[in-house]
Amino acid sequence: MTLAIDLSLATLHHLAILTVFGTLLAEFALLRLRPSAAWVELIARVDLVYGLAAGVALAAGAARVAWGARGADFYLGNPVFWLKIALFVTIGLVSLAPTLTYLRWRRASRADARLPDASALAGVRTWIHLQLGLFAGLPVLAAMLARGVGY
Repeated sequence: MTLAIDLSLATLHHLAILTVFGTLLAEFALLRLRPSAAWVELIARVDLVYGLAAGVALAAGAARVAWGARGADFYLGNPVFWLKIALFVTIGLVSLAPTLTYLRWRRASRADARLPDASALAGVRTWIHLQLGLFAGLPVLAAMLARGVGY
């Protein structure tokens, strides 16, 4: 594996993770605004970018394991790596509740101009707060992994 490929995969992985975090923060901010039909469309699009970026992060991470400079053995035998994967999957599972809610809101908005009420917004904010809290563990685990902890 060449250094250029390893560097490219690492860069793609990090940019995708930053995009996931940025879109999560965007959802957090949008949930503080007054809903409108345009708002419902926007938050659903932001969430789509969140999901796509998460998929890219996962694919780039898998490529780093398979073809990165450290080799698969470094990752696959490391419990910190598996903890990081478990945390990422947990965040993804938690993100399903807001995603499904945004899709319901969009259908309702398009069908008869219904918008979410304050309690619906508060419920989704709880899921976003949980994701943000869990997300804070990813850089800690990444730093541990980069320093060979658990290997």
